[in-house]
Amino acid sequence: MNILKLIRSSSVLGAVGALTVLLFGGWSGAVIGWLLGTGMGYMSSQTKLIANPKTGAQIGGTAGLGLGIWLLVASLLEGLLLLPLSGRPAIPFGTALLFGLAGLGLAVLSAVLMAAFQGLANPAQKQATRLTLAFVLLIFPFADQIAQTGWIATVIQIQIFAILALGLNIPVGYAGLLDLGYAAFFAIGAYTTGMLSSAHLGIEWNFWIVIWIAAAVAAIAGIILGAPTLPLRGDYLAIVTLGFGEIIPIVFRNLTEIKITEPISSLLATLLNRPELAICLVGCTEPFNLTNGETGINPIGRPSLPIVGTFGTSPFPWYYLVLLLVVFSMFMIGRLRDSRLGRAWAAIREDELAASAMGINRVSTKLLAFAMGATFSGFAGAFYAAYITAIFPSVFDFSVSVIILCMVILGGLGNMTGVLLGCIIIMAADRLYLPKLAEVLKGILNTSVLPNISSPALRDFITTSLDPIQMRLFLFGLVLVIMMIVRPEGLVPSAQRRAELHEPDPAANDSLADVRSAG
Repeated sequence: MNILKLIRSSSVLGAVGALTVLLFGGWSGAVIGWLLGTGMGYMSSQTKLIANPKTGAQIGGTAGLGLGIWLLVASLLEGLLLLPLSGRPAIPFGTALLFGLAGLGLAVLSAVLMAAFQGLANPAQKQATRLTLAFVLLIFPFADQIAQTGWIATVIQIQIFAILALGLNIPVGYAGLLDLGYAAFFAIGAYTTGMLSSAHLGIEWNFWIVIWIAAAVAAIAGIILGAPTLPLRGDYLAIVTLGFGEIIPIVFRNLTEIKITEPISSLLATLLNRPELAICLVGCTEPFNLTNGETGINPIGRPSLPIVGTFGTSPFPWYYLVLLLVVFSMFMIGRLRDSRLGRAWAAIREDELAASAMGINRVSTKLLAFAMGATFSGFAGAFYAAYITAIFPSVFDFSVSVIILCMVILGGLGNMTGVLLGCIIIMAADRLYLPKLAEVLKGILNTSVLPNISSPALRDFITTSLDPIQMRLFLFGLVLVIMMIVRPEGLVPSAQRRAELHEPDPAANDSLADVRSAG
């Protein structure tokens, strides 16, 4: 196999790794080579039957070598060409070669190990794969710190949205209930945490208690949302959930002057035009400020552990806490999917009338879908509020619901692996790659392009047009349009979803008909 074929065989992950190296440079090639090499080793071994670990290691080594060549070439281009173009000093050839070889070596090594594990017997193969994935997740913060890539803060944000996407996958992917107001449950979980663990209301409860209360309150809100939507389907359900998602931030923005009176005395005072007859229950002396309006609630208490202490600015405890929440969410959602309730969700999604005729309670099944999805959103909201120690109503707008829904659809409806992949792609592009790309392009323009242009109008046009941050929604929409045309079932769809969105193979149908007629 020649070098060009190697590079071509790893084109997608290789291009991602090369882009990472070109933007971040340094030891980022080693980190991304380790991460993508592990994924490359697993993916390369899924298309073939691996008889033994030696065969798997050979396949993984070939795939990892193709990925490593991408990283090596990108390291040399970044160090010797891109840095001077963007106004930064170039690094020596030996240093750039060292960065590239480190990425190459780790890509090959991690791909060989992962692919070799796929050649083990079935129980050992699954255990080895899970242990390797667990090792990567547990060691990543230390690798990020050693390589000084500074990705861990973005990874924490990705994991927060991963919990949200996993939760939304329950009503949308499993039960077939389109929810466009999912950010409302995120806001409810965050505000519940803010109210119960901050000095704003004088209640400073422990985070480990509040997080469960936030999840329970979000679940109750899910039932409240689901109750009026029981007779609705399709576009009508989407409009109602959209309205709910728009109402909640407005409610939190305006709960600043609350005064509650006893209803009977209040009605009597209104009829007799005697306000003094109304019996005040809350906010008697002055209106009660519940949410602090647009200013938000700040500061919010942080979690603490006996050995670790109070979580501070170090990202390590936050990373492992949210990782634990992601694993817990995947475990619980997997159990729900495989349970009797999960099969009822699938039946409701396929045909609601047929499911009802078979004895499935549509009311409880739908309400539980909304409640379970909202529960995990409450977990994410509680963690988010404690992590940033402040919450504001403007954070939970409609765009959050759309982004989370796009993660589910892009990755693959009804597939947790696909949902996680969609979350990683969207969040990494939005929070990591686009800001860095904007920084690099700005350096190239200011150093190598704009000084050679005499027209001020043309300089302003180029500066505005080549800003990825300004074009983020355009690029995001373009990718979604292409995905819906080329692969509408998502990147990693469930088998049933793939069958629904693709026509059956005519040749396979003809062969099946021949077999039946011959029988």
